[in-house]
Amino acid sequence: SHMGSLRTLGEIVDYMQGLMGAVAPTAPAPVVAAPVAAPSVDLHAIMLDVVADKTGYPAEMLELTMDLEGDLGIDSIKRVEILAAVQDQAPGMPEVDASHMGSLRTLGEIVDYMQGLMGGGAAAPAPSISPMEPNSSSISMPELGRFALELVASPAVGLAQTGLLGAGEVLITSDGGTLAQTLADELQSRGVHARATDSIESSSSAVVFLGGLRPVVDADAAIATQREAYAVARTIAPSFTTNGGLFVTVQDTGGAFGTTDHAPERAWLAGLPALIKTASQEWPTASLKAIDLERGDRDDASLARALADELLLGGGELEVGLNSAGKRVSPRSVAYDVQRGEQLISSEDVVVVSGGARGVTSSCIIRWAAECHGRFLLLGRSALSDEPSCCAGITDDAGLKRALLGQAKAEGTKLSPAELSSQVRAVLSTREINSTLNAISAAGGQARYRSVDVTNQTAVESVFAETRSDWGPIKGLVHGAGVLADRLIADQTDEQFDRVFNTKIEGLRALLAGLTEDPLAVMCMFSSVSARCGNNGQSTYAMANEILNKVAWAESRARGGKVLIKSLGWGPWEGGMVSPQLREHFASLGVPMIPLDVGASMLADELCGAQPEQVELVLGGEPRPEALLVVGAEDRKLKLEVNINHETHSYLAGHAIEGEVVVPVALALEWFSRMARAFRPDLQLQSINDLKVLKGIRLQDFTGTGDRFVLSCQQLSNGHGALLALELSSADGTLHYRAQAQMVSARTPANSGATPGPALDDWGGAPVYGDVLFHTDSFQVIEDVDGVGDAGISGKLKGVDSAEWSWEHWNTDVAALDGGLQMLLLWAREHMGGAALPMGIGQTLVHAEAPPEGTVTCVARCRPSGKSKGVADISFADESGALFTEFKNVELILRPGSN
Repeated sequence: SHMGSLRTLGEIVDYMQGLMGAVAPTAPAPVVAAPVAAPSVDLHAIMLDVVADKTGYPAEMLELTMDLEGDLGIDSIKRVEILAAVQDQAPGMPEVDASHMGSLRTLGEIVDYMQGLMGGGAAAPAPSISPMEPNSSSISMPELGRFALELVASPAVGLAQTGLLGAGEVLITSDGGTLAQTLADELQSRGVHARATDSIESSSSAVVFLGGLRPVVDADAAIATQREAYAVARTIAPSFTTNGGLFVTVQDTGGAFGTTDHAPERAWLAGLPALIKTASQEWPTASLKAIDLERGDRDDASLARALADELLLGGGELEVGLNSAGKRVSPRSVAYDVQRGEQLISSEDVVVVSGGARGVTSSCIIRWAAECHGRFLLLGRSALSDEPSCCAGITDDAGLKRALLGQAKAEGTKLSPAELSSQVRAVLSTREINSTLNAISAAGGQARYRSVDVTNQTAVESVFAETRSDWGPIKGLVHGAGVLADRLIADQTDEQFDRVFNTKIEGLRALLAGLTEDPLAVMCMFSSVSARCGNNGQSTYAMANEILNKVAWAESRARGGKVLIKSLGWGPWEGGMVSPQLREHFASLGVPMIPLDVGASMLADELCGAQPEQVELVLGGEPRPEALLVVGAEDRKLKLEVNINHETHSYLAGHAIEGEVVVPVALALEWFSRMARAFRPDLQLQSINDLKVLKGIRLQDFTGTGDRFVLSCQQLSNGHGALLALELSSADGTLHYRAQAQMVSARTPANSGATPGPALDDWGGAPVYGDVLFHTDSFQVIEDVDGVGDAGISGKLKGVDSAEWSWEHWNTDVAALDGGLQMLLLWAREHMGGAALPMGIGQTLVHAEAPPEGTVTCVARCRPSGKSKGVADISFADESGALFTEFKNVELILRPGSN
């Protein structure tokens, strides 16, 4: 009770110092039997460390003269928690007079008081208290693999993307109809400032692009939408790169990113997710999402509700599919071994290969030719010309330049450096093309090369006609042509966009248009892992390759499984343009390079494969969005938000103290569980550790528009699982909760052995609610108390299902978990002599994915730890006796004046 009157950390220290005998306390100290001989400790340092730990303030900004209430916002129960923690680190300190502590106003006063209790010993260096360091492990290069795209069910996490709640204005572009205005109205009704618009400015901070929902009559219209989306991204890029913001794209490719049946022409607008994934790497603080929303026969109101739900409840996933039946999915790349089938190309069959005369594509075709012995028509941009005689026998770049320059001088011709370099490139190109033609012949195939612009449909069809006349109909297509012009989104020019995009996309259109009457057996697109993950500086390249992927799915459906169709997202290759520096960079990120011979064998395996249902693949290292980041994944932070009011969280009305709704610890634990799963959906949550209540949350606007809170998650370590740091703050930045989450590939099952329960006395029918338990309505979840004793308490609880708490995707049984903490308050009343509050949970072990049905059995094993603190372990079991959650080391702090 005295602690409640202390205003600063210094006052608390002074008071404690006085109790120890060196400094006279401002109120009578408790009588002790004999002077206490205590070890020398530096209470000042301990106090600052404890306050930093318990409040979240950085230690460097704390001063002992700060006022506890006015400067630090430390209430009376937080003071008691701090006192208990200081006593834990200062062995031998006598019990503190809580009533006197209430009169101390600063940390310094409290320290002086505590020092007095310790007997006035000279201060010694404080024990070193270091924050938890992330586990570090040496990087081992992962193996090459084969990863097929699959869509998996992905329930919404119940948290909002940042940049919506509290945004200045969310701008919504047109879908070609009235949906933009309907969505703006829907978001407005949910507290988001939104407006439909036809114009995006560079200063815009939140944009929802609905262009991908427009009607698409042909590929031209779809491709125009890609260019429009890119123009929007380029407009906002300078601001988003430094300041962040919200950018969401919405498309309709069947609600499953082109993998299910939908209008085939819509596949040509499927590049938007690749733009979003690349932007996530170039704009590290931005809030981004690509939504595939299937229109079906839904009206604008239904579509607007679905989009608003996703934005406000869907969390931070970059790619989310929403089909017309309400199913929510996310794409995943799943490892599979290749299965070889029969060879589909014979020695008499013709295969067209764009970009196949040079580079990695040529190596792959040479290897395939050794198996199928087919006839290969190689298409490329380079002209095949006779090599000047002066270059014979010269292989190095400098030697070729000297020879060509010498010849020009002898002929009286003056060359510019650019012209000389062009001639060298022509010589090297011709050599490489001839080498490829010879290698295919040596492997048992036939090959010819034609210089043609693959984006020119007329030229392509002319070459095809010539080939059919000489060799017969075309049975296979490999589209390997591609160029790079790496630039950040903010810096990309229209010319660079067109050069990269058109080679892939207009080239594919021309090739497919020229093969409509041919009996194709094999079709293969050379795509890139950048389409799957995005890649810094390769937004256009990633978009073009993502369209290849989805056109491959559309072609597979259109051809009814009669053609083997693959879109291969290659990882980085060894050789070629990969410099030693880039190779070292990939190695540091754990990204394996594909040797030419290995990649060539991968292609040969796929094109006689027995897995036609696996259309879209990544070949190389496991595709991870962070795999190609310039900045490593350890710097990646996810922020999500939640808004609480009487409509969104109606059940919280039953958790009010003196008329103020208070957020329970169990709900913060649920939010942290959602954050951890949202950050690493590829892993399972094993435990939430060291949950600390830094400042309790009393809602200020529960009956109005609500209170907004921000959750943040950052990866501390990665390896066999991941360790995540979690924080919960108010919209103004006040830190309320902190914890860590341990993620694993497969969680450890609960201990199946029966653990003896504590010895308990009969509860005796005493009232449960209305005394220390202030809970009302839906928070009265304790159905029965079996017994209570010095060692603990047990009983039966309602879960979220039977308590009828709204929200259909609970990660934890938040009602039962709160009920378990309520049970601890009953025990504290009996054995600590007053009302207590839970202020931290050492560990929450998660044994099941979702709350169980039926009654929950709760057993708590409790132990006092001083007059004002208790510690407990709680187990929660379903009706079959299986443990689904366990609390370890729950910390109870006695509320001052609650006896």
